[in-house]
Amino acid sequence: MRNFDSAYTAQQFLETVESAPWSGQESAHLATHQFNDVLPRIQALAMRTSEWITVIGGTRQVIDAMVQSGISRARIRWVAGKTQDQREWATEQALLASTSSVVLSWLEDLSPRMQQRLKMASKVSHTHSFVFNALPSLTPLH
Repeated sequence: MRNFDSAYTAQQFLETVESAPWSGQESAHLATHQFNDVLPRIQALAMRTSEWITVIGGTRQVIDAMVQSGISRARIRWVAGKTQDQREWATEQALLASTSSVVLSWLEDLSPRMQQRLKMASKVSHTHSFVFNALPSLTPLH
């Protein structure tokens, strides 16, 4: 899984994942605000099959944006996961199950070990994986 900073553009991301070394499957770690930048790619991946699009964490706005992009709400499986551990476990299980064409997860700082586990699960299952981190809202200093 590759970590992307906020200066990384959507175009650079798309160019990188198109040439990713893991069997044509992508696994990326992005900032939450980059969701809209990669939504067209997620929509294109989702339209290739009739498998689930699994969202772990995320918000209702994420689901609504996916539906507005043309993904059927009936194909979206949304798992809330109250804690980081639950969301990490759910992400790994969703990848290993091989029932989703795309797995989107909202996870905070991942350990290098967990990053490797998710990358390997994505590779083994041939499932595209996008991990978004929840950036804290920055309050301006007065």
